[in-house]
Amino acid sequence: MSKRKIMLLAVAGLVAIGTVMAARALMGPQQETSAPVPVATTQILAATHDLPTGTILKDADMKWIPWAADSDTSQFYRKDKDDTGRLVGAVLRDGMRAGEPFLTGHIVQAHDHGFLAAVLTPGMRAIAVTLSPSSGVAGFIFPGDHVDVILTHSFSRKDSADLTERRVSEIVLSDARVLALDQKTDSMSADPKVAQLATLEVTPKQAEKLALASDIVGQAGAGSHGNLSLVLRSLAADNGAATGEKSVTWDSDVSSAFPSVNGEDGLMQRVHIMRGKDATDSNFERHR
Repeated sequence: MSKRKIMLLAVAGLVAIGTVMAARALMGPQQETSAPVPVATTQILAATHDLPTGTILKDADMKWIPWAADSDTSQFYRKDKDDTGRLVGAVLRDGMRAGEPFLTGHIVQAHDHGFLAAVLTPGMRAIAVTLSPSSGVAGFIFPGDHVDVILTHSFSRKDSADLTERRVSEIVLSDARVLALDQKTDSMSADPKVAQLATLEVTPKQAEKLALASDIVGQAGAGSHGNLSLVLRSLAADNGAATGEKSVTWDSDVSSAFPSVNGEDGLMQRVHIMRGKDATDSNFERHR
């Protein structure tokens, strides 16, 4: 082999070795910089699931998600600065998608101006109902829940020749949404304040019924047993349950010490007796 060919082969080998070394030098820094760089994050408040406009917020509607700490979070609710407890009962001005961060300007607090206007369904009305301290709503009914309203009162009824005081309870309103309660928790006390006022979302006709029921309670007097109570409904659908069915419960349905009403317990039968111009009502025991 000639010296010229040997020299060309040597040069080619050197070039190949130099190319490999240069490639390794270029690939080394790339591999080092490919490792992920830790990013500082903070926690901001976001929607757990889709929330329509007018939703009254509950704990289950909110969750904390990571967010870049160096980004602008002035319009978000941050875990290190905000508490979800004070947002429970607030209402959304605009609908949200699951995972979307809450914006401070899109939430209306119960004490803010325009709260009821934001939370009311079009065509519905808001009415405040005064509750008795023993109505039992403390601790388990919150804004956004659906309730029935029960009226319990007493009145005088003429049974035969006697004027008897009777007691009765009845559902005057079914499936009403609670907009607000005056129930608050004092930071210095572990005991919640019992709600004495509830604001409900109703139709105009239901508002008339509740106004009349409140008047009945107000006219009952201090020595009577008139009051309005809220009964919590399930979140699940009633699956065809008759919510509009009229139901009345008399004192005789609870205690046999009271006389039956029109023989409704099946033991007594009322008979209307006419003697000329005189008319009387008499109760007779049924025979079985």
